[in-house]
Amino acid sequence: MKVLLLNGSANKKGNTFTALTEIASRLEKNGVESEIMQLGNKPVRGCIACGQCQMKQLSRCVFDDDVCNRIVEKLNEADALIVGSPVYYGQPNGAVMAVLQRAFFSGRSGAGHRGYADHAHAGRQHGLAAEEDPRQRPARLS
Repeated sequence: MKVLLLNGSANKKGNTFTALTEIASRLEKNGVESEIMQLGNKPVRGCIACGQCQMKQLSRCVFDDDVCNRIVEKLNEADALIVGSPVYYGQPNGAVMAVLQRAFFSGRSGAGHRGYADHAHAGRQHGLAAEEDPRQRPARLS
């Protein structure tokens, strides 16, 4: 089994990375291969719903100027995805939402879109209930 851990924080070695590193360590102690992928601090474009990925059955986004297609490729190799993100105003940060929406939509014609998702989160009181719904939505649409 292989798990992709996506660090959605712009801070490469911050709290989100620390949490994902601990998860990866526990997974590997239990014989599960894992890889942490850094989303980075460069701009990530949102989906414009052009539909080219679906019409041409590309299994990737036609825009190849950010990290999205690398994530789609890694998702196709992985059995599970764990997303770590700072919570801003009750939701994962904008870059995480943009790249996940594009990756899940453009990868739907390939092996990377499997269906069920769940998550765990830690944080202060404010926003955790509102934060959990956006990350569940792409899996429910499959």
